[in-house]
Amino acid sequence: MKIRTLATAGTLTAGIALIGVLGAGVASAATPIVEPEHGRIGLSLSNAETAALAASPIPDAIANIVPGSLRGVWLAPGSAITVTDGKVDALEGAVLGEAAARGGHANVFVSDPNHPASEGHIVLTEQYWN
Repeated sequence: MKIRTLATAGTLTAGIALIGVLGAGVASAATPIVEPEHGRIGLSLSNAETAALAASPIPDAIANIVPGSLRGVWLAPGSAITVTDGKVDALEGAVLGEAAARGGHANVFVSDPNHPASEGHIVLTEQYWN
């Protein structure tokens, strides 16, 4: 196997474990999302879960494990977070924090980076306003 394939498999395994940990919380309301047409699985978090995840060390841990080029962020319209040259100028924790502070929520996905719809991302964070 090539090194990239091994790294991808290891990161996907870690991401799936992360999704399991996020979804295993006491009285968790996180809704599983399975989108085979986009090559990804994930969780839709409530506002409280989004805030808790933003305040946890998990976003920083993901940033330390998964290189920036393999992480994607989708910002809700009207986000105060800036984008420079197509790159979001904030880490996932700030993206999650903004969604929670504005009464919104987030979806967090683990993607197959080889799937055409994933644009090469392994982890994708989407913010929404309610």
